[in-house]
Amino acid sequence: MTAFSESFRSEVARIARKENKGEVASLRKAVTSQRGDIAALKRDVKELASQVRSLTKALERAIVGAEQRRPAQQAEAVSEQGPATRRGRAFVFSHEALVAKRQAFQMTQKEMARLLGVSSLSVYKWEKGTVTPREAQLVRVRKVLKMGVREARKLIAE
Repeated sequence: MTAFSESFRSEVARIARKENKGEVASLRKAVTSQRGDIAALKRDVKELASQVRSLTKALERAIVGAEQRRPAQQAEAVSEQGPATRRGRAFVFSHEALVAKRQAFQMTQKEMARLLGVSSLSVYKWEKGTVTPREAQLVRVRKVLKMGVREARKLIAE
């Protein structure tokens, strides 16, 4: 290579580095300020999390204290609200009744699961009798067993 081409190349490289240096400097400043902002946000999150923990503990202590002061009153209130005070016959889950109702609706287990708001595996196990539904699902099962075909089809269609 000639001396001219070497000096031309080195001059072009020098000018390119000089221009890039200005652009990179502004980016470096932005990154540095963003890192500072991120660190400040992390400190704030940590502080807020500790406040939440302390307030949760204080609330739990207050609840326990209130329960200890009035255990008889709360027990009466809970028993009045619970299903134990219901009048009439208690609902007894029967997997045969669930199968019969599903067949009366002419539904698949998947459709019955959608109607009950559970998984199809739950319906399968309930129908086999290996598992009985929890209280929350028993309420839904009770409603479905009282339903008519048209109402069930209408709810499935929605």
